[in-house]
Amino acid sequence: MLQFNHRQVTRIPFEMPISLVGCLPDASVVTEWTPDARSSGCHTSVPEPTGAGPVDRMNKEQNPFRMFLLGPFALVDAAGRSVTPKSKKAQALLAMLALSARGSRSRIWLRDKLWSDRSDDQAAASLRQALLDIHKTLGPARNLLVADKNTVWLDMDRLVLDTDVLVRTERSADQITDELLEGIDIRDPEFEDWLTLERQNWYRRLDEGQVHDVFEPRQEPNRDIARHSTLLPLTASRDAPRQGKAVETGGSETYRRRGDGGWRWVMALQSPIVIGAGDGGQIAATRFQNLIAKAVTDGLAIGVTDLSFTLPDIEESEGQISLPMSLQLRLTFDGSMVLVELVMKHLINNRIHWLGSQAMSRTQFERGEFGIAAALISQAVDQLAYFQETQSNDNRLSQDGLLIDAVNAIFRLSRDDLANAEQRLEEQIQHEPRSSTFAWLSFIRTFQVGQRFNALDAHLIEEAQSYARKALEIDPHNSVSLALVGHVHSFLFGEYDYAANLFEKSIRLNPALPLSWDLYAMLHCYAGQPDKAMAMARWVQELGVYSPHKYYFDTTKCIAAALAGDHAAAIAAGEEALRARPKFNSLLRYLASSHAHLDDLGGARHYLQRLAAVEDGFSINAFRASGYPLLNTGGGQILIDGLVKAGAKLR
Repeated sequence: MLQFNHRQVTRIPFEMPISLVGCLPDASVVTEWTPDARSSGCHTSVPEPTGAGPVDRMNKEQNPFRMFLLGPFALVDAAGRSVTPKSKKAQALLAMLALSARGSRSRIWLRDKLWSDRSDDQAAASLRQALLDIHKTLGPARNLLVADKNTVWLDMDRLVLDTDVLVRTERSADQITDELLEGIDIRDPEFEDWLTLERQNWYRRLDEGQVHDVFEPRQEPNRDIARHSTLLPLTASRDAPRQGKAVETGGSETYRRRGDGGWRWVMALQSPIVIGAGDGGQIAATRFQNLIAKAVTDGLAIGVTDLSFTLPDIEESEGQISLPMSLQLRLTFDGSMVLVELVMKHLINNRIHWLGSQAMSRTQFERGEFGIAAALISQAVDQLAYFQETQSNDNRLSQDGLLIDAVNAIFRLSRDDLANAEQRLEEQIQHEPRSSTFAWLSFIRTFQVGQRFNALDAHLIEEAQSYARKALEIDPHNSVSLALVGHVHSFLFGEYDYAANLFEKSIRLNPALPLSWDLYAMLHCYAGQPDKAMAMARWVQELGVYSPHKYYFDTTKCIAAALAGDHAAAIAAGEEALRARPKFNSLLRYLASSHAHLDDLGGARHYLQRLAAVEDGFSINAFRASGYPLLNTGGGQILIDGLVKAGAKLR
C-alpha cells in the first residue's frame, strides 16, 4: 500500500487507485506547509522543519483547517476552535479522505469500509447521515467537505495534516509516540484492515523518509480476495457447485477433469529457484509465483498444477495434462538488486521455448512492488497463448482452444470476425460455461455499439448488461472478467465510479494484465482525464510490448494523446496501430483530427476519406448523436474541432 503527501490535483467523479497517482505526469505539485503551534487541549506541539522560512508558513486564510491524525483524531479551524464531529464513524470518514491520494473516495468505497455488515440501502443511509453530521459541525465552512452522487472529497487546499509536517521534520519512527488514529474504535472488519495497512505505511514513511511512487496497486487483505465484494452485483451463490474437481495450487482453483469426462488443459508451474534471498526473498518469490498462476488461469482459462509427479508419470499421463509446458521462476538476489527470470520449457524433453528476464530493486521486489517485472508475466501468458493456439489443430484440444480463437478474432475487429468470435464463445459456453466467456460476449457488444455495426443498439446494450452480470455471478474474482465488465459499465452506461472499482479489483488480483490497465485508461478518457490516461497507456505499452493485440493498446495511447492535445504523439501511436488494423474507424477519426490540429490538412483529409469509406455517412451530427461517451469532455471538443477543421460534414 502506498501513501502520498498532500497533492494539488484535479478532482474527478470516480475513484482512482492510490498507487496510480504517483505515476501520472504533472498530476501533482507538492506544496510545503508549516503549521502554527497547535491549539492547546488537542495535541502537543510539533517542531517546524529545519530551514522553514516565512514562505512555508500556513496561510490561515487559504489553509484555515488543521487535521491531527496522530493520537486522538481532531479537526480545528484557524482560530484553534474544534470542529471535530462527535461520531467516530464521521471522524473515520474524514481521516480516510485525508489519507487518500486525492482527498477523495467513492461513496461505494466508504460504505464498504465503514458499514460492510449492512445492506446497500442501510449503508447508503448511514453514509448520508455521517455527511450531514460533518456539515453540521463545520457550520459556515461546510464546503470543506463536498459530495456528489458518486464521490466524497475534502478541499485539501484548505487543510494541513500533522502527518505531512512530521515527515518533513525527518524524525524516525522511534521518536513518534502517538499512534495513527489512536483510540478510534469502529468495529468494522473492513475498516480495521484499512487502518492496519495505513499504520504500517505510516511507519514505513517515517523509516524511509520518502514516498515511493510506483505502479503497483495497493495490496488489500487476503479476505478482500477470498470473499465476495459488495461492489459486485452477485445474484448467485459463490458456493454453488461447479463442474469439475477443484485442485488447490498456489492459492487458486484449477480444474483438471471436466464434467463431461474430458480433460481440460493444465500447465505445470515448477517450484521457484531462489538464490541469495535471505529474509523476505522467499515470501516475495511466493507472491510472484501466485501472480503467475492467476494470470494464466484468468487470461487463458488454463489450469495450473505443481510438478509433483515424476517424469514417467508425465509421459504416461501426457494426454491428461494436455499442455506439455511448464513455467519456472528463477530469482537471483545480489546486493540491492534482484534478477527475475521466467523460463518456459517442454515437460518431456526439457527444451526451453522462451526465456525472459528483468533486473530490478531488491527492496521494491521484497515489498511486493513488482513493477516492470510484471511485464514478464504478461509476456509468458502471450507465449502460452501462442503455443496453445498452435496445438488447437488436435481435435481433442479444439474445444479448449475456442476461447483463445475467439479472443484473437475479437481483436481483428471486422464485422465478420466479431460474428465468428461470438459463435465460438457460444459454442464454448455449451462445452463449459466460464466467467470470462460471458465477459467477452459482453465486450463484443461494446464494439458492435461503438462501431455502429447494428442499428438495434438498445437490444445490444441489454444483452451486454446480461452477459456482464452472468460473468460476475460465475466468478467475481476473475481479473479478465472484472476488466471487461468494467469497460462495459464505463463505455455503455457511464457508470465511472462503479467501473473504477471493478478495474481496481482486477488490477489488485492481476497487476500483470495489460487489458485491465488499458481499459482503465479509456475510462479516464471518457471522464475527461486524458493526462492520467496517457500515463496508464505508457505503462500498458511496457506490459504488452510483445502482445499480439499491441495495436489495440497503441490505439488507446493515440486516443489519450489526441484528447490531451499531444497530437504528434497521437499520430505516432495511431499510425503504428493503423498498420495492423487499417480499417479501424476509431483510429481514423483521431488521426484526421490530430493532423488537422497540426495544420496538415492534406493528411487530415486523407484519413477523413478513409473514414468515410469505412463508416458510410459519417458526419459530425451523427457522431454526436451516437452517444460516444467522451464527446462532452474538453478532449471531446478537441476531437470535434479537429474533424471540423479537416472538413468533416456537419450532417
